[in-house]
Amino acid sequence: MMKSIIRFSMRNAVALILMILLIVGGGIYSLKQIPIEKYPNVDIPYMTVVIPYPGASPEQSMKDVGEPVEKEFMNLEGVKKVYTDALANVAYVTMEYEMSVDMDAQENVVRSALDKVKLPDETENPEIILQGPDGDRTIYTMGVYDKDENEDLQRVLKEKMIPSLESIDGVSEVEVGGMVEKQVFVRLLPEEIKKHGLTLDDVNNAIQANNLSVPTGDVSLSNQVFPVRVSKELQSVEDVKNIKLFSKSGPGAQPGQQPALQTVNLSEIAKVTYESNNNADFTRINGEPGVRIGIVPDGGANVVQIVDEVKETVKDWDLPEGFRVDTLRDQSVEVKESVYAMLREALLGSLMAVIVTLLFLRNIRSTLISIISIPLSILASFTVLNLLGYTLNIMTLAGIAVAVGRVVDDSIVVIENVFRRVRSSKERSEKLVEQSTREVASAITSSTITTVAVFLPMAFVPGLIGRFFAPLAWTVVISLMFSLIVAVTIVPLLSKVFLLNISPKEHRESKLQKAYRKSLTWALNHRLITIATAVVLLAGSVGLIAPQLGTTFLPQEKVSNYDVNITMEKGTVPEETSKAAARAEEILMADKNVKQVSTSVNGQYESASITFELKKSVKDTDGVIKDLRAQFNDIKEAKEISVTGIGGIAGGGEAQYALVVEGPDFEDIKKASGQIANVLKDTKGMADVHTSLEGDEPEIAMDMDESKLAEHGLMPAMVGKGIHDLISGDVITSISMDGDKKDVRLLLNMDDIESLEDLGNQEINNVMGMPVKLKDIGNLKHIENRTVITHLNSKEFVVVVGQITDKNTGEVTAKTDKLIKELDLPKGVTYYKEGAAAAMDEGFTNMAIAIGVSVLLVYMVMVIAFGEGKAPFVILFAIPFSIIGALIGLFIVNQPIGMPAMIGLLMLNGIVVTNAIVLIDRVKQNEKNGYSKHEAIIDAGVVRLRPILMTAIATVGALLPMAVSSHAGIVSSSLAVVVIGGLTTSTLLTLIIVPVLYSLFHRERKIKIPAETVKQQQAI
Repeated sequence: MMKSIIRFSMRNAVALILMILLIVGGGIYSLKQIPIEKYPNVDIPYMTVVIPYPGASPEQSMKDVGEPVEKEFMNLEGVKKVYTDALANVAYVTMEYEMSVDMDAQENVVRSALDKVKLPDETENPEIILQGPDGDRTIYTMGVYDKDENEDLQRVLKEKMIPSLESIDGVSEVEVGGMVEKQVFVRLLPEEIKKHGLTLDDVNNAIQANNLSVPTGDVSLSNQVFPVRVSKELQSVEDVKNIKLFSKSGPGAQPGQQPALQTVNLSEIAKVTYESNNNADFTRINGEPGVRIGIVPDGGANVVQIVDEVKETVKDWDLPEGFRVDTLRDQSVEVKESVYAMLREALLGSLMAVIVTLLFLRNIRSTLISIISIPLSILASFTVLNLLGYTLNIMTLAGIAVAVGRVVDDSIVVIENVFRRVRSSKERSEKLVEQSTREVASAITSSTITTVAVFLPMAFVPGLIGRFFAPLAWTVVISLMFSLIVAVTIVPLLSKVFLLNISPKEHRESKLQKAYRKSLTWALNHRLITIATAVVLLAGSVGLIAPQLGTTFLPQEKVSNYDVNITMEKGTVPEETSKAAARAEEILMADKNVKQVSTSVNGQYESASITFELKKSVKDTDGVIKDLRAQFNDIKEAKEISVTGIGGIAGGGEAQYALVVEGPDFEDIKKASGQIANVLKDTKGMADVHTSLEGDEPEIAMDMDESKLAEHGLMPAMVGKGIHDLISGDVITSISMDGDKKDVRLLLNMDDIESLEDLGNQEINNVMGMPVKLKDIGNLKHIENRTVITHLNSKEFVVVVGQITDKNTGEVTAKTDKLIKELDLPKGVTYYKEGAAAAMDEGFTNMAIAIGVSVLLVYMVMVIAFGEGKAPFVILFAIPFSIIGALIGLFIVNQPIGMPAMIGLLMLNGIVVTNAIVLIDRVKQNEKNGYSKHEAIIDAGVVRLRPILMTAIATVGALLPMAVSSHAGIVSSSLAVVVIGGLTTSTLLTLIIVPVLYSLFHRERKIKIPAETVKQQQAI
């Protein structure tokens, strides 16, 4: 079949030219069409449902919302685990799915499941959140701000800016933070309303009675019907203050007598203000009040294109005078930097491969022919990737960068053989080129298929990390298959056109070949010494170097954006939270390495989040973050402050160490989690340690007496509603101010409530509308309550979390594991890993399996190619020796062994096998032609020396830019270092160890052949 393909390509130049044009055109078109993003568009198998439940305690949130929802979700197909976090006012339910589940289709499924659950009427609309690859869904964040609080901005944002952003194609959601709505607050003065005999309901009725517009019917006047409407609208804060109420306790009125009819202005019995809600979130940008807007894209959308459209839309905004828009984070810049850096490395790698080929062949025409496989294979790969729905991201481009050094190999082997035959022969015919190509066709086919067999298992590695690295594997596989097609079709045709006119030249061995011949001859005569030396080198590198390298899951990505999460003690007022956040802001803004700072203070949950960006000029980011952490420790008002990077894939950057602690008794779980947290805090290389137990929250509980409730005509629900109306208040109406609707909230002025006794003296209305004091129906007392209740598949658990700051993740993890095992935990308590530590264990196991499967596939392919099992075994036996250079390379650059290094070892297996196949294939041909075993091996080694060195050095050159790059990200320079180091030693060992092993495993076979045939073979 291969013979027919070669012959067809050489005799159908027009068809081949059309194929080249089709590949080039299709590749360029696909390159323009394919979306650009930083990471592969992979479904993250997590979905979170946020269900607000205002006024509910954590116990209520879990009982009324969390438990019924988690029960329903656990029955959904494809759901592995259901995590429930119940807090005051809200419940979070997170589902972990099987990787095979289509996450885009799950939103409707989840909404249908929610519809089946009867939730309390007080719950608000649930929000469904899908997680992004780096944990951050936003691709572009901007700040709109000014020093003054201009309400025009709020109105323009709602009416124009946000809708214009939502209308952009590819935008899934526009997140807004810090858009604080002002309200008219009516805070009743307790003593004043008592003095006038008024209640909260009386004031409520009076305000609504003064703000109405109602039709009263029609009236006929002069034979014409007119509708009659009664209107009285409040239009300012002054209007609200001037509302008149009828006092029920006028001066001089005696108890039991009808009070004199007197009126009182609302301003006399209440504080009426126009302000923002104390519990609302607010945002500061570089210390100034502002609004933060984040753009969330659809899955698979072109990030760069969307951000460009967002920027164009922003330019068209007509902002009020004095306001401006600043870019806080632009992920398209990160995407372009990462993607274009990988593209640049691929191009530099191609250039290096060209230079290496030219240096060896010393013929421009031969070099141009051999390297044509690079652009054609890569362009063809883009076409297929586009058809398969892949995007242009750091993984697909890493696949291109990895493949560049390998795709030229097949063409190099073909062109080198043709070039050598043409130079050593006087024959100038198409047949010579065809024969030269056929001689190596089986070898390059076998070597390419074996390399494909190496990468193919990686495309099917299970789990999230397998999905991320699958595009890299498929890109390499596709590129290699096209490189083989180019090598046996286009290269022979171009060789026929450009190489047959080369003048013949007597073949002479180069100095390198002569030196190699001597070395190989010595090794074949001292086989045991040679093998023993190699084994000692292997054992030494594994025993001495490997333990010093350490392990990690994914390399630390260099990120410039960070989150500072500030957690205050429970019960902290928003003003104090804001002060703590302001101190952290001051630290950041005083640091010369920080470019900008954006702060969000959550007034309801005693927390604040600060996002800051480091300047591009910062080199030692780890040092800067370490220094900032130390300064944050001086903010004693905060209970906890953590710093995490934004924009790195889960597991990249500072890896998370997480343990899930379970058991039959919650107190035992609590005790065990505290013990484990203390171990993490004392472990070097671990930072920001905390548990999902945030401590107890101080509360005031109303202990109601049932008999007193009945006596005073009240029910528990009425008491709850009455206290809520007093403390939190309700929006009772809205008024028109400056062309905009503003809510009016009525509540008690809590500034005058200084003790439980004061609170107990407040009144609520019973079923008869009569006021009843709280102290008359029960007791108010201080208690401690849990702040969060967590369930995993309906069982309580606690998570202990720490950030591993040391790049040797494996060492820190192992040390921590050992210390935890030594703990005397309460009986029945168990724990297991989650987060990056668990992912590392799973990832290494899966990758080890993939390597094992690839070795098995490679062996099967070689058995089929060679028709016997011993030669493939010899080739496989040489694979472990490539580890020597790989470990030395990692040691030199001080990199731990991680997933990229494991992939590098996979790739190394393919290259080592490829070179060995090319060598052994020639040995087998020589033996068929009557050479003795010794002669066959020596001749094959000398003849194949140049193509083996060319392919090896070309691959090294192609990966060199990636090895020294600072933009390799999660692909990491360690992949390139492993291949470069391993290939350097394995090539030398392949040229020596493989021939020696072959001579040991194969007996001498002597075949009598005509002397003329021997002379012809020696000539070529």
